[in-house]
Amino acid sequence: MIKSKIFAAAVSAAVVFSSVPMYSAADDKTTHTVTIIGFDGKTVTTMTVPDGGKLDLSTFDTSIFERHVDKYTQIGFSSWSKYPDKVTEDISVYALYKMRTLSLDKIPLKTEYALKSGNIDLTGLEVSITSHTQLPEQDESGAFKVSKEVVNIEEFCTTEPKDLASAFEKSSSAEVKIYPIDTKMPIYTYNISYYPQLGDVNMDGKIDSTDASEVLTFYAMLSTGHTPDFKDDQKRRCNVDHNNTIDSKDATEILSHYSKMSTGGSAEWDVKK
Repeated sequence: MIKSKIFAAAVSAAVVFSSVPMYSAADDKTTHTVTIIGFDGKTVTTMTVPDGGKLDLSTFDTSIFERHVDKYTQIGFSSWSKYPDKVTEDISVYALYKMRTLSLDKIPLKTEYALKSGNIDLTGLEVSITSHTQLPEQDESGAFKVSKEVVNIEEFCTTEPKDLASAFEKSSSAEVKIYPIDTKMPIYTYNISYYPQLGDVNMDGKIDSTDASEVLTFYAMLSTGHTPDFKDDQKRRCNVDHNNTIDSKDATEILSHYSKMSTGGSAEWDVKK
């Protein structure tokens, strides 16, 4: 009787023991750690993936990487670094960036207007967006390669005020702000002025060959060491090319302007800053 009880206990113990999974030392780890690393090389979070499992980052909130480096530079998520289809060991996955920088490359040439109609002339303006994008491919040192793209966007820029009528509604000068597309912060601010008297050297209310002759007279006096007796802002009216010198070039510009107006052309000057 005693032997049969001992035998029954032994059988019961064998059954219990056989129900516990048998693992070797290599089977102790059945999951792997995936470390997500941000643009700065620091760990953002870690994830646990079963051995041989697939890493799914489709629901990862990549908006956490978006920020402004400065007021004209923004950085955000572009893509993930390469990782295996099946995770069989601890791995690190890097968030790769796309950085966009808005830059003012050249300013508008025109700051003075003889008319109050039409739009603000942005000729000469150059505004661009430079994008630097990290790629999943790595160079020989292990660093992620970076592509560069430059897109000119000056044609999409707008101004405030929107036109000359608004700019000169209450004053002969105005402050103009230039806004790139989809931004609320101006890329450039400058002043413009309304001066319809340019070229009307003899102050008779019109611009013609007489004004050109007047300029040549002043030029001759200056060339011989004499100082002309300018009236009011007559000197400013002479200097149509804005080089701070009264010479034959101003007279030529006035004659050219007169010729354009005589044939139905615009009465506006191409005044540069």
